[in-house]
Amino acid sequence: MTITAHYADLDAARLFYRRSGSADRLLVLLHGWPQTGHCWRHLMGPLAERYTVVAPDLRGYGRSTAAAGAFDKRDTAADLAGLVEHLGFASASVVGHDRGARVAHRWALDRPRDVDHLALLDVLPTREVMNSFDRHSTAAMWHWFFHLQPDLPELLIAGNVEAYLRFFFERQSFLPDAIDAPAVAEYVRAFENPAVLRASLEDYRAGFGADLAADEHDHDAGRVVTSPLLVLWGAQGGLGDRPVPEIWTRYAERVTGAPIERCKHFLPEEQPEAVARHLRAFMPGWD
Repeated sequence: MTITAHYADLDAARLFYRRSGSADRLLVLLHGWPQTGHCWRHLMGPLAERYTVVAPDLRGYGRSTAAAGAFDKRDTAADLAGLVEHLGFASASVVGHDRGARVAHRWALDRPRDVDHLALLDVLPTREVMNSFDRHSTAAMWHWFFHLQPDLPELLIAGNVEAYLRFFFERQSFLPDAIDAPAVAEYVRAFENPAVLRASLEDYRAGFGADLAADEHDHDAGRVVTSPLLVLWGAQGGLGDRPVPEIWTRYAERVTGAPIERCKHFLPEEQPEAVARHLRAFMPGWD
């Protein structure tokens, strides 16, 4: 199906989003780092057979902007709630990958009536990650701590954006050509914008501050995700040997999950057919 480009002017942000389909159910796809909504290009058409599918650039990423300049997951999720209302829907099914999955998790906690079904790709809860760092996990996730530093990442990455992004695409993809040259060019163009680069780094910094504080507060209050939750992860990636569904059962009432074979981290681009198959089995409207 055709994918069209749009902007939504909301209270605190101007979101760019891609749209496909015109069904009476809404599906929102949230990208991760270092990407934009372009990462869902292989999935939008197939899923638009039964859903109106939108893939926004998160605030500050790609062609989206934020008036206030805050990049914590709560403010980002509030943008998306506004987008759903802007589109004329009362709620949506939500799929998030990487940073987008953290936004989706926060959205489902803050506004449970907004989220009908929730799917999170290749991610563990922020609180779980932050409270379990050891020398092995820190070595694997070194970029979290690099991105945390004030100003230095912006200084060192600027002018070397393509090399920096390719480092992650090449090492975190099981299939070496999964993220093709046009997609790499799309992401490089986005992150060569200094405002986008800074926003993406502020996203990581918020993970150590406001995001973790919100997650700890919810955990102490016993608040969990009440929407049905599907978790998918790359079988050959960093979560390949982790009990992913079992971990998520501490944060959600109803959890199902499965590893995606021949895949590391970038599920929507490495194995879009497998992801689509699991989403169709999980979300209503496909029987």
